[in-house]
Amino acid sequence: MYGLPPNVDLDFFLGKTLIQVCIGANDCNLNFDDGLRISVTSVIGCVESNNVYRKYEDFRQAAPNLVALLDRVVMSAREVTGGTLSIEFRGGGRLDIYDDSKEYESYVIRHKDKQIVV
Repeated sequence: MYGLPPNVDLDFFLGKTLIQVCIGANDCNLNFDDGLRISVTSVIGCVESNNVYRKYEDFRQAAPNLVALLDRVVMSAREVTGGTLSIEFRGGGRLDIYDDSKEYESYVIRHKDKQIVV
């Protein structure tokens, strides 16, 4: 939609553990400990177990890669080109969440009283 805000502080991701992956027909919700949640309605990208990077439009196809990230701790979270949120996990694994729509929300990050709509 509008990308991540300039100079957004994503440090609240650090040390959070992915505890739940919820997959629907048109969305995916990633729930971390400490009340951190990401609701995704856009394309995502994952580094697969064979270190191949793949983009997914269908969350059902991404499910094995997302489930493999369960119980992993976030090492870094940053904005990359075009409003993409890139999350790297301890022990391997990376998840990219794209801002791929000019008209609609691509993802929403919620943590405690903070909400970032992209």
